[in-house]
Amino acid sequence: MTNQLPDHVRDAFQVGAGPAEQLGQVWDYGFRVGNTVFSKVQSPENAGWSSKTRESLKPEGVRVVRPIRSTDGRFVVAGWRASVFSTGTVSKRVDETVVAALRLADALVDSHAPEPVDNVFHRADTTAWEEQPGRIGELLHSVDRVNQVGHADMLATTLYSGTQPPAVTDLVPVLRPHGFTAALVIVDGLLLGAVDEGILRRFSHLPDIDQLVLRAYLFRRNIQELSENNDPNVISNLKRVETTLVSYVSDTL
Repeated sequence: MTNQLPDHVRDAFQVGAGPAEQLGQVWDYGFRVGNTVFSKVQSPENAGWSSKTRESLKPEGVRVVRPIRSTDGRFVVAGWRASVFSTGTVSKRVDETVVAALRLADALVDSHAPEPVDNVFHRADTTAWEEQPGRIGELLHSVDRVNQVGHADMLATTLYSGTQPPAVTDLVPVLRPHGFTAALVIVDGLLLGAVDEGILRRFSHLPDIDQLVLRAYLFRRNIQELSENNDPNVISNLKRVETTLVSYVSDTL
C-alpha cells in the first residue's frame, strides 16, 4: 500500500495541486489537501456505505463529516475516498461522546446495514454474542431488542472543537441493539483510562446497558485475541476493565 496520494485520485475528486498534509488515526492516517481529506480504504464496501450514509445523515446535536463524490459520482476511486475536513481533535470527553452515540443511533435507526465483510472485526462481534465461559459468561443473558445499524468505533472517530457539537468522521457498521454504540464508547473510554468507573452508574438508566457493555467488552477482547495483539499494556487494560465490569454488573443483579 502506497503512502503517497496519487495524482489521478486528486483529479478524480477535482482537487488540484497543493501540499498534502498527513493526518492522524481519526482520519485513517489520510492526507489533507486544502479542505479535502483523502483516506485509503480497507473495505470498499464498508467505505462506500459509510460515505453514502454520511451524505445525508443529520443526528441532533452531532456534526457528520460529509463525503465528496468523484467527478463520475463514485465514493471510492482506486481504493481512496474523500471527505470534507473538519476541525477538532479526539478528546477524553467520554460522557459527551456516549450522549452523541445515542443521538447517532437515533438517526441511524432506519438505515440499512451493508453486507458483512468476513474479517477480524466481524468475527469478533459474532463471537461476542455467543455463550461465554468464565466470570462474564455467568452474568450474560439475552437482550430482547431489535438490532439496528450502529457505529463500532465512535470514540476514535469523534472530534471536539471548542463549544461546537462533536463531529463524527466515519461510520463503522455494526448490527446490534440501539445502545451498543454507546456501550462501545463506555468500554473504549475505560480501556484507554480516559474516564472513571462512575460512567457505568451515570448511564445505568439506559435499557440493557449492563448486558450491552459486557458484549462490547467481549467484542474488544475478541479483536485483541483474533489479531494476536500481545502488547502487554493492551492485555493489562483488558484484564483491568473486565474486573471492573464483572464487579459492577454482579453488584447490580
